[in-house]
Amino acid sequence: MAAPRFTGILATMICMAASTMVEAQVDESLVTRRWKTDTFWAETYDKPLLTSKGELEETGQSIRFFHWNSEGRIKFDRKELDPPVWLGYRAKTITISSQSELLDHTFSDVALALALDLGSLDDWSVAASAGAGTANDGRWDNPDALFPVATLEFMHRRAGVASPVWHLGLTLDGNRPALPSVPLPYAMVEAKIGDAVDLLLGFPKTELILRPFDPWIITVQWAFPSQASARFEIDLGEGFSVFTEGARRIDAFHLRHEGRTRIFYVQNTAEFGFRWATTWIDVSLSFGMAFGQRFFTGDGLWDRTKGTGVEDLPFVALTFPSTFWAAPLSSDVLR
Repeated sequence: MAAPRFTGILATMICMAASTMVEAQVDESLVTRRWKTDTFWAETYDKPLLTSKGELEETGQSIRFFHWNSEGRIKFDRKELDPPVWLGYRAKTITISSQSELLDHTFSDVALALALDLGSLDDWSVAASAGAGTANDGRWDNPDALFPVATLEFMHRRAGVASPVWHLGLTLDGNRPALPSVPLPYAMVEAKIGDAVDLLLGFPKTELILRPFDPWIITVQWAFPSQASARFEIDLGEGFSVFTEGARRIDAFHLRHEGRTRIFYVQNTAEFGFRWATTWIDVSLSFGMAFGQRFFTGDGLWDRTKGTGVEDLPFVALTFPSTFWAAPLSSDVLR
């Protein structure tokens, strides 16, 4: 009985931390992404999304989704661009209303991590992060839903020189859809090519930002094992822009009373929206379609059942990236 009680306390602490601070990057991005501004305490990103009511394809049972994807990081000195300590968080929730007993829950993936600057030597610097989270189907006292997160980062950057930045290290995400218990080695190079191209190339993440013409901004992202997105945005001036975006995501949550078995949710989205960004607010309203949706269970992404499909559903979404969030999440709209 001690383990479930301890699990419930830890899960509650994680949830409270995420809800009172804002949520967190907890993967390698927590230590590889550089701070871009010296006037704010945090970088945050929130996107609530509501679908229409639909049906499960195999059974005809009703289903509706309310997603809230939130992540961010917090430093303790807003003027410091190289803080010695900072926090990261992630909180992804999917509230499902359904006639299916298995799916009629709020699924949550919430994690909190602490990052430290461990020092530097010549052109190399070392940073590390560690934390914990829970990915559950509404049972916050499920000990099997707990997971660790950790990263060890070695960064090479020549001071005062506009040369590529290299990121080498190991990263662990205990709720990664594939290989969750394996610390993955990573290698990425970050480069800026003139004013038109920003590039992060490597494994487990690649990001490309293109500005081929003055009002156009194109962003493409990929992350292991199967997350991807592409966005085209036109800056209309005065803080207004229009955009279209396509994305694919896979989320995983532990099932109650099923040990380490997880339920996976695959979703593809296509949307069109309007954005208003100023020095004090950044908000987008978009409309789109969720398609290719499917639930399946298993120990990992590559060991799973066929699962249950969901019919295509229209949705409406709001996006609140902080005005100081680095591109491509902000798409770097001029303001």
